[in-house]
Amino acid sequence: AVVSTQSTGTTRCERLHKEVEEVLESHPFHIIVIVLVLVDLVIVTVELLIDLEIIEIHDEKEKEHWEHGLHFSSIAILTVFLCEVLLKIYIFRSKFFKNCFEVFDAVVVLISFILDLLPSVGTTAAELIIIGRLWRVARIINGIILSLNTAKDEELKALKEENEKLKEEVEELKATIENLKNGSVSG
Repeated sequence: AVVSTQSTGTTRCERLHKEVEEVLESHPFHIIVIVLVLVDLVIVTVELLIDLEIIEIHDEKEKEHWEHGLHFSSIAILTVFLCEVLLKIYIFRSKFFKNCFEVFDAVVVLISFILDLLPSVGTTAAELIIIGRLWRVARIINGIILSLNTAKDEELKALKEENEKLKEEVEELKATIENLKNGSVSG
């Protein structure tokens, strides 16, 4: 009885692992990631425009309100991306590290997250924030490229599966033709 419980647990764990893998590779998941990337792009752009004083907010309290709101929104999105990266590492393991885009994405997310959490002090912090924002733009571009690559990989996988099915059908048709030839020769 203990063995069957353990094997059932393993089966559930394997099923869950497979289901999470399918979600991470699904089209809807990639759409959600792209939307988050685009929202992050808007946040980073507005933060950068405020930092460079292209967008001027004269009321200090309102400016502080905007900066905090954008900053916390940015950290929330980066937290989602960080969870995504950690989940991908857990689910895909060595396969994750063989994909250059995934590894680059993980590095950019981690650095962006750390830069966003650093306390700002003086002029060097402003420069660091701007560098962090530009680094995040690189992450956004990479996220879009990664999503497009994944979509192409899914399309390629579907085409390979279709190709295999067609090969099987061709073999079945060859066998049917051969049977018909043999049947007509015998008869």
